Amino acid sequence: MKKLIPLTILFISLLNVHNSLSQVNLSSEVGVTFGVASYQSDFGERYDFPSANASTFAFGLSYYLKFFGKQYSWRTGSTYFSEHFKVKAEFNYVFNTNIKHEGSYAQGDGAIAVKLRRMTGEIKMYNLGANLEYYFFELEDYASFYRAENQLNPFISVGLHYSFYDPNIYVDGVSLEGKPEPYTDLIPKWQEGAIYLDKGAVFGASAGAGIRYSIASVDLLFEGRWQHFFSDKVDGLDDTSELSGSKYNDTMVFINAGVVYVFGKN
Repeated sequence: MKKLIPLTILFISLLNVHNSLSQVNLSSEVGVTFGVASYQSDFGERYDFPSANASTFAFGLSYYLKFFGKQYSWRTGSTYFSEHFKVKAEFNYVFNTNIKHEGSYAQGDGAIAVKLRRMTGEIKMYNLGANLEYYFFELEDYASFYRAENQLNPFISVGLHYSFYDPNIYVDGVSLEGKPEPYTDLIPKWQEGAIYLDKGAVFGASAGAGIRYSIASVDLLFEGRWQHFFSDKVDGLDDTSELSGSKYNDTMVFINAGVVYVFGKN
C-alpha cells in the first residue's frame, strides 16, 4: 500500500497541470483502459501457446501530453514532432491468481506430470510507465478542435516501465512462502535455489501498436503491447542451474481497450 501512495500522488499531479499546459503550446488527455494481460514465464513450455500464456484481466490509468495546445493555429506553426508524437504516462494493475502448467508435458500419470499439475502460481503487479507514441496521421488534422469527429489514427509506441511485483507459488493451494527448502513436492529443478517469493521491483521495456477513433470530446482506444522485464524472477521462478530450461526473462502482453478524454475538445 505504501508503494501506491507516491504513484497516486504522481498521477494526480499530472492531472492538475493540464490547465496550465493549455495556456502554452501543450495540451492534455486522460484515459482509462481495461483488457487482458498475458504472462510468458517459467510456467509453461516455450513456443507452446496454451501453456506459455497465463492470461488475466488488467486495468490502467493514463495521462497524455501533446505538443500543441487548444489555441493551435497556422500562425504558431508546428514541427514534425508536435504533429506526430505524444508522451503517455500510465499506471497499470495486474493480478493473476491462477497460473498453472497446462501443456502436454503436464498431462498423464507420471510423477513429474502429477507434480506439475499440483503446482500453481500467483503474480500481483503495479506497473508505472512512460511511452512515446508515434501517430501515422497528423494530430492537428485528426484531433484539432475544429475537425475532431469520426477519424481514425493508428500509432506505434515504445516505452520504459518500472514494475512492483509480488509472486507466490502454491502446491495443492498451499503457499510455499515461509517453508524451508528443499520443496520436495516440486519437480527436482525447482526444489532448491530456484524459488523467489520476495516482493521486488524491476525495470522493463515495451513496444506496441494501436488505433484511436475520435468521437466528440473522447477517443476510443484499442492497443496491443509487448513488455519485457529485465528479470526472470517476476513469476517467482528462476532455475539458475546449467541444465536449466529457464534461460529467458519474463515477458507480458497487454491487449487493451479504453476511453480517452481530451481536455478542451469541442
